[in-house]
Amino acid sequence: MRLNPIPLLRHWAAQSLRRRLWLWMTIIVAVAGLSTGAVSYIFGYQEANELQDAQLRQIASLVHRYGLKPSSVIEPHGADADRDARFIIERLRTSGTHTLANGLALPSKLTPGMHTIEAGAHSWRVFVRQDSSGDIAVAQRTSVRNEAAVDSGLRTLVPMLTLVPLLVLLVSWVVRRALRPVRRLASLVDARDDHRLDPLPLDEVPLELRPFLASINSLLARVASMLERERRFVADAAHELRTPIAALTLQAENLDHTALPTATRSRLHNLQQGLTRTRAVVEQLLSLARVQTGPASTQQRIDPAQVVRHVLEDLMPLAEQRRIDLGLERQDGAPILADSTQLYTLLRNGLDNALRYTPEGGRVDLALSTESARDGRSWVHIDIADTGPGIAAQDMDRAFQPFERLDRAAETTGSGLGLAIMRNIAQNLGGQITLDNRPEGGLRLRYSQLAQPSTATAPAVTQGTPSSHPLTQDNGRPGPRTVE
Repeated sequence: MRLNPIPLLRHWAAQSLRRRLWLWMTIIVAVAGLSTGAVSYIFGYQEANELQDAQLRQIASLVHRYGLKPSSVIEPHGADADRDARFIIERLRTSGTHTLANGLALPSKLTPGMHTIEAGAHSWRVFVRQDSSGDIAVAQRTSVRNEAAVDSGLRTLVPMLTLVPLLVLLVSWVVRRALRPVRRLASLVDARDDHRLDPLPLDEVPLELRPFLASINSLLARVASMLERERRFVADAAHELRTPIAALTLQAENLDHTALPTATRSRLHNLQQGLTRTRAVVEQLLSLARVQTGPASTQQRIDPAQVVRHVLEDLMPLAEQRRIDLGLERQDGAPILADSTQLYTLLRNGLDNALRYTPEGGRVDLALSTESARDGRSWVHIDIADTGPGIAAQDMDRAFQPFERLDRAAETTGSGLGLAIMRNIAQNLGGQITLDNRPEGGLRLRYSQLAQPSTATAPAVTQGTPSSHPLTQDNGRPGPRTVE
């Protein structure tokens, strides 16, 4: 079964615009080159034959003018000369067939002009010139003439055949350079994060790509408008739910102070727990809607250590309730440019998750450190490490999706919004947030952000955050390590 290459080439070219352009331009160059080469060969062949006919005419003219000896042979000279490339000269008789000494028989009735005759075992090209003393015939073998004509044609064909592959390589280079704006635009789009929906720039973009980019920008505008409507809906819905949930919570608390049967009080406690979870979900929905609006306009130079201490102070009661050893292992940070409220929300969500997924009697450590990168910049790292169940490697990326709850601990409850809120805040602050499982067990959450260069001004302060807390010891650790 013969394999048809045409469908394979079509399939190969259909997968890439560059391949398609290269294939078609290569075909055009090859066809044009071969056609030009063939025409050049034909012209060269004809030109060589015409030149050799002109030589026959010139020799006959010389014989007519200077009266060369009849029945002569012009032999080629030189050690490498071909003996067959000689010219035979003869004066024709008025009747019969004239045979030269070299065995060439020429009819005496040849008319003046060019003739191709068969004599002996060879074909000859003969030119006859009219003369008063007898017509002059100059003959040469056609095989010699054809060899010279073919050689002349090949001399014009070979350069064209050599030029075709060079033109193909040049076409490949031209196509690659012509598509460079497309690759540059693709790199620009790939470098964007998930929340950048502003229009793509049209500067220095080829005219052929501008309608395509205009359509993409129109799509981005519609997506941005849709997401904005979705954020407003979530924020409005969560805000409208806060009042009835607060009223229900208050009614449940009032009902809890009355005398109720045991079964009714048990159901009331279940209702209160459900209201507490619902209120937490509503608050996180509001937080998510707020952080999705983009970077805060109040970012300033702050000390992250003060925000860490504030978070520790607020969540210490939860650690005491779950008998978890909570502490600040390392405090070696540097000022950063951030909004303290958003940074507080990020760290609180991270520490709250660590406390909820760490079993009772476990341990949660915070660490604040600074690291110098190879490019000379410094990064501030805030680590939250727990001794909980961790997260499977294949679920790390999925953990940051909204409303995604992983089966880390069956007894824990949550909305699945904490990590999504943290990721959005990290993007707003220009930082990075990562998760990895600790070798000794548990999960480590790391928030990293570029440190601000040190200045001789007064120490950075955190807006709305007190500079000291009653639970903070001199070494930066909040209270005792273990809460009994």
